[in-house]
Amino acid sequence: MILIIAIAHKKKLLSFWSVTIAVIFIAIGGWLLKPESQEAKNLKDELTTIVNEQVGAISNMDKTRVSSIVVSKSSGGWDVELSLNADKGFTMISTKQLMWQNAIKILASASEIDQLHDISLSWVYPVINEQKSIEDKSVMSFTIDKDTRDQIVWGNLEPSVLPDLVYDYEEHPILSE
Repeated sequence: MILIIAIAHKKKLLSFWSVTIAVIFIAIGGWLLKPESQEAKNLKDELTTIVNEQVGAISNMDKTRVSSIVVSKSSGGWDVELSLNADKGFTMISTKQLMWQNAIKILASASEIDQLHDISLSWVYPVINEQKSIEDKSVMSFTIDKDTRDQIVWGNLEPSVLPDLVYDYEEHPILSE
């Protein structure tokens, strides 16, 4: 009888702690999921306008240019992640060059926003996957910081040197075909 009471007491105690931990996680989750600030929304709108003015709102493959924009506050200002739908060139080499040229146009204008720190840019392009179906995938991505952007004379920048000026440069093998 005592064993049954002890087991019942342990189950109640376990249930109590399970509920307590669940309530704590819900409270922390609610605190972390703050609504987006007006400053972040304004920055996204400004970046969308820059992209649309510099390279067009629609790619030449009839996709909305801006796939996503994520902004986050950092100690140095705002970090931005731009995911953009790329244009198709005549060849894959010309497609890659278009990505570089368009990135330079966007970065030149975005660099005028003083509160931007790191800008990460990712070009999305249709790629054939292992199942032989087409999926949109990031084929080029990189990050450039404010210090580097401030040293560049954007009007004189040769597009082919862009990979040497940025960090975390990645390129999908399809761009070398």
